[in-house]
Amino acid sequence: MTRVGAAEVDEWLSERGSMIRRQAVAVLFGDRVGLTLFLGVVVVLAALWRVGFFITDTYAIANTLVNLADGRLHIARIEYSLTLGSQPGLYEHGGQVFGRNYGQAALALPFYWLLEGTAALAELRLVLAGGWSLLVAAFASQLGQVLDRPRVTLAGTLGALGLFVGNVALSTPLDPRWNGLLALQLLSLVAAGVVAVAVYRLLSEYHGQRVGVAGGLLAALALPIAFWATMPKRHVMSAALIAIVVFGFARSRNAARPLPSRALSYAAVGVLAWLHAAEALVVLVVLVPFDLATARRNGIRELGVLGVVFALSLVPFGLTNYLITGSPFTAPRMLSNLGGLAELSPGGDIVVDGGGEPTQPTTPDPTPPGEPASPGETSPPDGASGPGDPGTGLWSQITSALGGVIGLGATGINGAIGVLDSLVGAVVFGIEAAAARIGELWGYVAEGIGIAFGDLERLGHVFLRSGRIPGVDYATNDHETVELTVLEAAPMLGTLVAIPIVLGKRGLESGGGKLRGRLTAIRSTPRYQTDLFAGTLVAAFTLLYLPRLPLYSQITVRYLVPIMPVAVYGVMRLPAVRRSLTTNVREFIDAYVGATVVGIVGVIAVFVAIDPAIGEAMQFHALLNLIAAGIAAAVVVLDTIDGPDLPVATAIGTAGGAATTLYVLAGIEYITYGQFALPVAEWLSTLIPVF
Repeated sequence: MTRVGAAEVDEWLSERGSMIRRQAVAVLFGDRVGLTLFLGVVVVLAALWRVGFFITDTYAIANTLVNLADGRLHIARIEYSLTLGSQPGLYEHGGQVFGRNYGQAALALPFYWLLEGTAALAELRLVLAGGWSLLVAAFASQLGQVLDRPRVTLAGTLGALGLFVGNVALSTPLDPRWNGLLALQLLSLVAAGVVAVAVYRLLSEYHGQRVGVAGGLLAALALPIAFWATMPKRHVMSAALIAIVVFGFARSRNAARPLPSRALSYAAVGVLAWLHAAEALVVLVVLVPFDLATARRNGIRELGVLGVVFALSLVPFGLTNYLITGSPFTAPRMLSNLGGLAELSPGGDIVVDGGGEPTQPTTPDPTPPGEPASPGETSPPDGASGPGDPGTGLWSQITSALGGVIGLGATGINGAIGVLDSLVGAVVFGIEAAAARIGELWGYVAEGIGIAFGDLERLGHVFLRSGRIPGVDYATNDHETVELTVLEAAPMLGTLVAIPIVLGKRGLESGGGKLRGRLTAIRSTPRYQTDLFAGTLVAAFTLLYLPRLPLYSQITVRYLVPIMPVAVYGVMRLPAVRRSLTTNVREFIDAYVGATVVGIVGVIAVFVAIDPAIGEAMQFHALLNLIAAGIAAAVVVLDTIDGPDLPVATAIGTAGGAATTLYVLAGIEYITYGQFALPVAEWLSTLIPVF
């Protein structure tokens, strides 16, 4: 028998570990480039991380998380509060107080426990600084391997070490009571990285790594994703999940084994429902018909797997709703708003004072009317004696036993029928509830259609130019004009005006007959199928929220942020854009980095000279971004009409750099809430003499 040495065991373990790491990278990030992109996005956005509350709704979500960590769904302790009363996002039911966004809070729990554990071993700010420095070193290592430049790895590792030393030297204590908020912010940071990876993999599926990297970079750093990444509202998480839905759809049209990718899309919708049911329902209503109409196969096996996966993904959503409201289809958001009924005790506990006795939660009767109290018990048949009755013959014993078996069988059948009846009733009720909800959402969509075709001024204030918008309450932001439009917040989306020109040019070049053939070919062309799905999803989502826009405290039209990464997919699918990025990706990167650096330095120099207010600064960026959007749109349109001779990659990179300039300066200077998580960022902020 051969004796295995320690060296062979170590080699086997090393090979096994390498294989597991490669498989994990392939599943989660696609490849090493995707991992590098994820790390880079998280590193950059974490450098702008502030510890504090920017919007008051976040108090309720953070308190929901803390109480979940204590093992309860209701909120009995207020850890974070702006005032000594109620706060937005709290709801009352059965004499108890509940929060909102339970899906977001539950998904942040692992980060909360990690912070609690590490904070017990080291000072919290040093933990954050050390973790960020490790991410910087990991990013440098992966980037060096992607570029095949070991010096990049060495320089990045030394830089990470220097940054950690600087953070330690400048560090001040951070109270561990912030762990609840920090956990939500960490989750949102990871979600921003997921947005970049999902868009990268989506575009790489059709157009290769260069277009994928450009799209992923812009989706995370040149959209409002960058602004909201450390402000733990739901929008960045919604964007990540919707991007996963679209990626799963695209992958399933193109993969050799489409079923896992189709299941991924439905699972992401289920998680989105846990986060925000209305948004999930809109995505589902668009996904189902497109998926069933364009899938290669819709057999019993495929539909069964999709149904099971979707049902399982809805379990957290339905269970949370049932435990709080008593119905799996009634979310906490649908409960009565707490309003001013809450009071805080000296210890931070919350009590509901509604001026009377609180309503106690009711417990449903487990026994439906007309059903036996003990269905497992049966009465002995008439005329039959018990088995121990003296004088009983063999035949009597046999018939008695048979009667018992038949009785047990009948009871089992009745029980199964009862369970089946309950399941059918639940399904029917769920369908009815979903249909009612769809009808309600359709009312918003129909109103949005009316606005889209009948109120151009309102559309202009949502998508084109902000300034001081009529009807918007600026008092919330001290009357500062900080509310931007879609193009002011995401200038590269202006290139989407080229879509009608692209379609018209194709129609003229192909002729009517071939055009009909092209429409028929959509059934078997993955790219066109994904284009139609993504376009319909963007339109439906936009129409859903259009009746509520423009609105105060949106800053970057945040209600539409979840769909913006999908719109970036549309930008990258323009022939002029993808052709230029494929051949001139270096020019894109140079333009993006150059526009960002020059933009930051130039804007700081201008603001030092003119000393603007916050609203004036935001409107200055709005005008710059509109100029960048106009130039990029003009270049793409002209290139589409005349041919591939214009610097499209440079124009796209410049527009992206203009947007990133806004978000970097907003994070460092304009939106000054709380304290920086990293002491080096705090020190850098003090060196910029703007505000």
